[in-house]
Amino acid sequence: MTPAPLIALIDGPLAADTPGLTSRFDLCEVHPRAAESPAAQHASHMAAAIRSNAPDARLLNLTIFPGRLAISLATVARAMHRAACCEAQIIHCSFGHANASPLLAEAVAAVLQAGKLLVASAPARGAPVFPAACSGVLSVQGDARCTPGQWSRLDQPGAHFGACPGGPDMPVRGASLAAAHFTGLLARARMNGGVKEFLQIPAFTGRERIGLPPGPAPLFHTPTADR
Repeated sequence: MTPAPLIALIDGPLAADTPGLTSRFDLCEVHPRAAESPAAQHASHMAAAIRSNAPDARLLNLTIFPGRLAISLATVARAMHRAACCEAQIIHCSFGHANASPLLAEAVAAVLQAGKLLVASAPARGAPVFPAACSGVLSVQGDARCTPGQWSRLDQPGAHFGACPGGPDMPVRGASLAAAHFTGLLARARMNGGVKEFLQIPAFTGRERIGLPPGPAPLFHTPTADR
């Protein structure tokens, strides 16, 4: 078994006692009460979902959300470039922007050229978002067929993969959590046989056919455009 991988979680600020956290770098001015913020709660849920499938995974937290779940694309790009130069093998992004950006595309390319896996969440409904829609990114949306330990091969315009959008004791649902589950599965695969073999055995193939539940689509967090 290979050593537990290091995962760069680009998100809100994680608490110092978060299991698996090795270090945290703030790429924004964090709010004085950030620990109580939506950004911190979101990051905490993503970290828990990742480690539910890879309990030994280590986390490098690159903070881009100061308190609320909105930030400039320039900050996202800086975090990507930081991730490209760090020792993390997997980069995780549970957020998306509606428009293509040369700045973001360049940052994504830097991550991929460094030989890292980049996982990003994509909404199950609506137009593709970025970085999930960038070439080479492992884009993931929620798939209600999947348990937290399963994933699906979708090959849809908006997302290549699907994963569990919820889970026991998880107060959030949707693409963000699905991508985090998938990242944890990738991390486990790196320790047990390799990612290439893992990607050959989805639990489901093809898009989900069951009906969507009533009500609005799950909240999807979007970085703001630079002013």
